[in-house]
Amino acid sequence: METKDKIIEIGNKLLVEKGYNAFSYADIAKSINIKTSSIHYHFPSKIDLCLAIIEMHQQRILNLKYSQNELSATKKLQGLFNYYLFLIDKQQICLTGTLASDYNSLDEKITEKLKGFNEIILLHTTAILESGIDKKEFRSIKNCRLKALEILSVLVGLAQIGRLYTKDEIQILMDEIINNLKPEK
Repeated sequence: METKDKIIEIGNKLLVEKGYNAFSYADIAKSINIKTSSIHYHFPSKIDLCLAIIEMHQQRILNLKYSQNELSATKKLQGLFNYYLFLIDKQQICLTGTLASDYNSLDEKITEKLKGFNEIILLHTTAILESGIDKKEFRSIKNCRLKALEILSVLVGLAQIGRLYTKDEIQILMDEIINNLKPEK
């Protein structure tokens, strides 16, 4: 793995474990045994590093989306939930949760990139719901975008409290969310 990728990986780990304002380039340098000047070479500022981390997460969501093309809406939604279960398993909170906590102290470039990242997730989730309705997998939903926002809000919250509850309990809750979308029989 190249130095730049290692910096992003460790920066991401520190970001989702501690928050934006709770780590420094010195923490990253110590973790991978390089000088802070090496980090500045790749990312002149912490803002640049954070933008690269958001881009990495954005690419993961897009990869998830494209890998799910042939799946049912239910399986697509479960795949999105599995992304959050993965974070919970790693004792990490999601990128949205960690950056939203520091939102008022973040540079505008970061907040705009974060909004774009969240819009991608929201559009993907909305499309899953609409597809599920069209294919009769899900019940009729008055406003799919609002329902998608509700689901994402729950997922961000679950990633936060996932440190307090077992993965099995979180999984049961996620299954219940999907079951509540199913049409009544």
